[in-house]
Amino acid sequence: MNTTMERTRETMAHAVADLRSILVSGTLDTADRDDMLGFLIGVGDLYRQVEATLVIGTGVIEKRSATAERFDVSSDCRSANEVLQRTTGAAPTTVKRWSRLAAVVKPERTLSSGEVRPAEFPALREALTTGAIGADGLEAATRPLREIKDRVDAADLAEIDEVLAAMTTTTGAPVMCDTLRDLSLRLATDLDITGAEAEEEKAFQGRALRLGVKRNGLVPVSGQLVPDVAGALSVLLDSINNPHGQPAGVKFRPSDEADENADARSMAQRNHDALGTILAAVPNAPDMPTNGGGAPVLVIHATEDTVRAGQGWATIPGADATGTDVPVPFAAAKHVGCCGTIQHLTTAPNGRIVKLTIDKRFFSPDQRRAITVRDRSCVIPGCHTPARWCEIHHVKEWSRGGETDVDNGVLICWHHHRFIDRMGWDIRMNDGVPEVRPPDWIDTTQSWQPTGPRAAGLPKRGA
Repeated sequence: MNTTMERTRETMAHAVADLRSILVSGTLDTADRDDMLGFLIGVGDLYRQVEATLVIGTGVIEKRSATAERFDVSSDCRSANEVLQRTTGAAPTTVKRWSRLAAVVKPERTLSSGEVRPAEFPALREALTTGAIGADGLEAATRPLREIKDRVDAADLAEIDEVLAAMTTTTGAPVMCDTLRDLSLRLATDLDITGAEAEEEKAFQGRALRLGVKRNGLVPVSGQLVPDVAGALSVLLDSINNPHGQPAGVKFRPSDEADENADARSMAQRNHDALGTILAAVPNAPDMPTNGGGAPVLVIHATEDTVRAGQGWATIPGADATGTDVPVPFAAAKHVGCCGTIQHLTTAPNGRIVKLTIDKRFFSPDQRRAITVRDRSCVIPGCHTPARWCEIHHVKEWSRGGETDVDNGVLICWHHHRFIDRMGWDIRMNDGVPEVRPPDWIDTTQSWQPTGPRAAGLPKRGA
């Protein structure tokens, strides 16, 4: 047995035992700042070195499994991937990643033809083996270079390899992956001046947007956007999520506690709701294509019993990849019913159509302009979504006799419109002017408050 490897295995066993002891004892909970930072720096050094060993070790096992030695078969495994799974406990996808990175940093080798193939990224391989970078750093540095390697001179690529590797050893601290990725991308772009057209053509071939099949009340979305489409969407999402760069607005009672009225949604949830806002506004745009001579219309279908009970299920045709009717809670149907691109279809048990919404349900452009001048933005205090992104909400529901009139319509953003019932906010019209009543945890007095510009004089919590 190799003495060096035996000694290293014993050292690793001691290191594992020490780390396990620290975690079990709860020492991290009481460690001071300097001890904690020093400990994590040491763990980071160990982590990168372990990753380097796993990447290079994966390459070695794959190479030996492809020869007459058949390392995998002699280890009672079907493949090199299974060997790594059983010895490390890693997932198959993780082992595949190690394999991909191992192929990137293969050392110089002689092919069966006698041709000597140089190492692709020798400097970055050295940075990996010495623990200057780990698997994440290697991938961040080499991905932009792999995309252009067939279009640029090998000597230029080798120079970038040296620059990136030198960057990882300039300071004692590890280089962040984002920093490596940004520098690699910038150098690759400068080097591959003529590759823009080829990349654009490849990108256009790969562009995609897919709707999956509804599960657990959600329809998954996947795909790849070309950068200009992604950029346009990002700008719109930012505009809606933070239209004025203002914090949450009106508060109704003083408190020394944390801001209870702050937006509790995650950024992913806020992006989802912002996309809903965009989709609600787009169909009414003047240049949108027509469908059957009119604006695109989403049809919500519910039975008489569901409409009468005010709860249960409605359906939206073609809302996922199956193209069939997708069930949605009736609350969702009530929400979208205020939008001018929606029609509600109600059927009897035998399938006979008993009700179809008509145009007078929807606020006209003139009515919307008037309501916009009055409300300016979403009427829920603290929400600054501007009028152009808001929907018009019937204060008294249209299904209950509420009129489609400026004295019964208010601006409200997609998020608050969709969940207003469960949030506990109430809205009423007082002499043609909207007022709101917050949930009792915001205002224990449950008093009605003016909205929009009329609320500017209200005190903020803690004032």
